[in-house]
Amino acid sequence: MAADDWIEEKATARLSRARLFGDSHDTPEYWAILPESLLTDPVVPAPEMAEQLDHIAELADRHRIVPQIVLRKSAPYPLMAASLMVMAFPDAPPLVYTEASYSGTTIDDPALVKQYRKAYDRLRAVAQAPDASLAMIKAVAEGYRNGKQPDRLE
Repeated sequence: MAADDWIEEKATARLSRARLFGDSHDTPEYWAILPESLLTDPVVPAPEMAEQLDHIAELADRHRIVPQIVLRKSAPYPLMAASLMVMAFPDAPPLVYTEASYSGTTIDDPALVKQYRKAYDRLRAVAQAPDASLAMIKAVAEGYRNGKQPDRLE
């Protein structure tokens, strides 16, 4: 596949995923547990960080996502080195999708799914409450807008 085709394919897929967070309330619930470093260690210039965090906050305010922040001081915690998606369906058994740098794996074994869900529940317990997390996201976005590099959120 040519580079331009690959880029177009990735962009189209990304835009399709973004539509899931539109105004339709038939879309799945999306609960995101994010490390503090996502807020405090910028990977793009401050104005872009503010824009990205504002987008997350706007989706949360519209009840399209539920973000939770795991503070650095929380380590070690369950799944701290994992990228994981737990998927529950009304008409099929739950699945877990794990992702690494270059590959992903879908897990459908009921015993393993149960273990992952239990670890995910423990991770949610370690993370800050959704309201507190949203307040952190908004405060850090405001800081970026004002040219302030955020410190640790502790």
